[in-house]
Amino acid sequence: MNTIDILLIIICGAGLIHGLIVSIYFKFIKSKRTLSDVLLATLLLVMALRVGKSIVLQFSENLEFLFIFLGLSMLLLIGPILYGYVQSLLRPNFEIRRYNYLHAIPFLCVMIMSLFISEYWFVVHGKHWAYILLIGIYIHLAFYIGAAGVILYRFNASLLEIKKTKAQESILIWLRYVLIGITFIWISYVLNIFEDQVPYIIGPLVYSISIYALTFVAYKLKIHTLSSKSFETTDEDSLVYQEIITVLERDAIFMRPDISLNTLGELTGHSKHIISASINTNAQMNFNSLINFYRIQKAKEILNDQTSLKYTISSIAYDTGFNSLSSFNAAFKKFEKITPSSYRNAISH
Repeated sequence: MNTIDILLIIICGAGLIHGLIVSIYFKFIKSKRTLSDVLLATLLLVMALRVGKSIVLQFSENLEFLFIFLGLSMLLLIGPILYGYVQSLLRPNFEIRRYNYLHAIPFLCVMIMSLFISEYWFVVHGKHWAYILLIGIYIHLAFYIGAAGVILYRFNASLLEIKKTKAQESILIWLRYVLIGITFIWISYVLNIFEDQVPYIIGPLVYSISIYALTFVAYKLKIHTLSSKSFETTDEDSLVYQEIITVLERDAIFMRPDISLNTLGELTGHSKHIISASINTNAQMNFNSLINFYRIQKAKEILNDQTSLKYTISSIAYDTGFNSLSSFNAAFKKFEKITPSSYRNAISH
């Protein structure tokens, strides 16, 4: 073993041990552990097992085939755990339910497969079966990374008009870094398919670098002090939302083309930041979407009235508060999955 190999073992081994230590902290040492702490600890443990296999395989010539399969199957657990972890930090009421364990079925299938298929079988039947299995596993992980990213994106989009607290900002930033880090790790392992051009040790190296970088980010953001409670709503917040709905429905101010957060604030006595936060939290949509929702309901009421046939779609759009026909059509299709004209045709036949 040359000097470079020894250096690589030290770097990768240190990253592996570091990940295990952080996992142990969140699982056994940290006080007041939350579900997100347990999921993060499990994620780090599973990733460490995967990387451990890679390190041993890189520097060992006689590694048991079952151990290789075990390490490979760990990738089928990383995705579902990551997906659950993101939800556990964003949703205060998130729980692990029985049906969530169905996500582990692909992992169990590969593990069972490893008991019946030997390395000799792959050698005899060609490497193409191994590549098919690898590609399937990498696509599986990519799917969960993408799904977790979509949840984070949509959640963040729903808070765009909110003046977020420092804790909320920290959680959103942290999750972005986690997804970026695991994406880099995923890319490094996908490159294993091209083993003739890309060294196998790249995977463990990228893992080690990612773990150290994420630990630094977690320390700066004080992630160990944060939980999904940062996004909990209060009874006071629900009361504010009820006030908003009452004003909208009583005065029908949603039909005013110039309606804004400031206008609603003047009528309810709350700041625009409080109103925006209340709408995002309780309605799961932003201010503009809520106003458009009410406008579309009013437009449907007009369209359902047979006497409204004398009105054009354009006039209904302007009467309900829209500034253009195109924005009306887009909003109508968003909420009703059909255009206003098609809706009118459907109810008139």
